[in-house]
Amino acid sequence: MPHDPPQMSQAKDRVRDFWNEASCGEVYADGESVRDRLEAQAKARYYLEPYIFDFARFADGKDRDVLEIGVGMGADHLEWAKAGPAKLVGVDLTPRAVDHTRSRFRVAGYRPSVFVADAEQLPFAAESFDLVYSYGCLHHSPNTAQAISEVFRVLRKDGTARIMIYHSASLVGALLWVRYALLRGKPFVSLKEIYARHLESPGTQAFNKAEARQLFKQFEHVNLRVKLGFGDLLLGDVGQRHQGAALSLAKALWPRWLLRRFDGLVGLGLLIEARK
Repeated sequence: MPHDPPQMSQAKDRVRDFWNEASCGEVYADGESVRDRLEAQAKARYYLEPYIFDFARFADGKDRDVLEIGVGMGADHLEWAKAGPAKLVGVDLTPRAVDHTRSRFRVAGYRPSVFVADAEQLPFAAESFDLVYSYGCLHHSPNTAQAISEVFRVLRKDGTARIMIYHSASLVGALLWVRYALLRGKPFVSLKEIYARHLESPGTQAFNKAEARQLFKQFEHVNLRVKLGFGDLLLGDVGQRHQGAALSLAKALWPRWLLRRFDGLVGLGLLIEARK
């Protein structure tokens, strides 16, 4: 199996270290028991992002071979398991996420097949799966294009990929640019640099539609949809890395009723369905 060049390997290590400190959504895992914490996280996830169900369409996993890349806290992975797939496999770059997902399956009475793996070098034979799902993961990989190529490789002919990656034209990006570029007297700092330095793990990327189509150029059919997310609307515990009076004031005054009218035009979520 090919090895990453030193710079790429170091970048991946930084991503792994970041998410191994706390999995995505772990801030919502509050409760006395493991069950309580996991249920609290799932409840918050689907309250803040109810459109996940419409995008994932978990029922499509029934009697099919399904792979999820980036299981995180395992909430979506459990929904895939409930659908009754012929085979369900989950991978994540971090041991922490794998442990969370295994715990969730034990609590729910399911047996998981989930382990640590690199999205850019998936340990599966070509054409192993009917459906590959990844929500909010592959934009953290240093080489997102290689990760998408791996999705294509492991999919069977006529298989489906459902992938959410970050969209560059977002209110989240605009807010971060104002704080970390404009207000610091550096208006020429690019959004690409802003995302890489200030949105979640080091090197996080965001893509416009043309760039996303290029990433998925191997696929036969590609459908893209922009989604205004809870980060754009300043809901939940968004902005954990950027706490301060300005953020608190913005959350209180944010005109969510008006901004929702721009759903589909701007937003951090780029929902992609592609068929091989």
